[in-house]
Amino acid sequence: MPANSMRALITCEVTAEFLSSLKERNIDFELSGWGQNGIPLTSAELISKAQNCEIVIVEIEELTRKVLESLPNLEFVGVSRGTPVNVDLGFCEQHKIPVVHTPGRNADSVADYCLAMMLDLSRKLTSGSRHLASQGWLFDGKLPYLEFRGREIGHLGIGLYGFGQIGVRVAQRLTNGFGAKVYFFDPFVESSSYATKVNSLDELFEISDIVSLHAPVIDKTIDSVSRSLLRKLGPEGILISSARAKLVVEEDLYQALISKEIASAAIDVFWNEPIESSDRWLKLPNVICTPHIAGASLGVVSNHCQTILIGIDKWLSRTNNRERLT
Repeated sequence: MPANSMRALITCEVTAEFLSSLKERNIDFELSGWGQNGIPLTSAELISKAQNCEIVIVEIEELTRKVLESLPNLEFVGVSRGTPVNVDLGFCEQHKIPVVHTPGRNADSVADYCLAMMLDLSRKLTSGSRHLASQGWLFDGKLPYLEFRGREIGHLGIGLYGFGQIGVRVAQRLTNGFGAKVYFFDPFVESSSYATKVNSLDELFEISDIVSLHAPVIDKTIDSVSRSLLRKLGPEGILISSARAKLVVEEDLYQALISKEIASAAIDVFWNEPIESSDRWLKLPNVICTPHIAGASLGVVSNHCQTILIGIDKWLSRTNNRERLT
């Protein structure tokens, strides 16, 4: 433990247990910014509040080169997100400042969301609820039983585009919980005990009843889900989009849905966020739209706190060893 107290600025959500652990390590802290009130600190506010801090932990706030150059005491950066895209990693590497981020922190949360959307859309639950609210019990004068009779997950083929931590967790849930037939396409993964690998994206869409997107955004994946692929999914097909909107050609998906080339979709990530309440996507009866909340669960905060605390302990251990040697 550090002999003298250290100071930390924390702008992400954290648990009470995490704060207690910092106190045990003789680390004083200030809570501010996005994690406290939903409003990210500006660069000027970051510089002012972190001026005397050895530790800065952020989620949304940008640690640009300008900000980092203005923090002379900074020795450790924590980032409570899967990829530290808001940190100038080159500067940190140059100045030997460790950056600990939290990949997989929301993997279970997003996997749960995807499974919920698969169940909802395959069983037409939201469609039934919307009908009941707008038109009442009967459907064209008939009982709704036949109109909203859906399909059971265990009898469907589920395709996963991308098979990282989230994709694996989705496959585990589907295989162990429902006995579904799960396929995946990911050129970086050879095999899995939870899913069968296919050789191409075309094949994945051809053999799947539902496709869930989990690929990263790189040059080869941007706009890779086009109308031709969606047509392979077919008129009973369902698309779950909770990764990155750039994977999908927006207009192609819109046209596929209004022309009923696919049955339905769940969309949690949009091409221009935030969207307005008047957005065209919200008007489609065969789409469930959510405001980028697939990764929003209470467990996510606990997960990133644990990962960052492990990083702090490793850094403190190295720091203490250096002090003993000098």
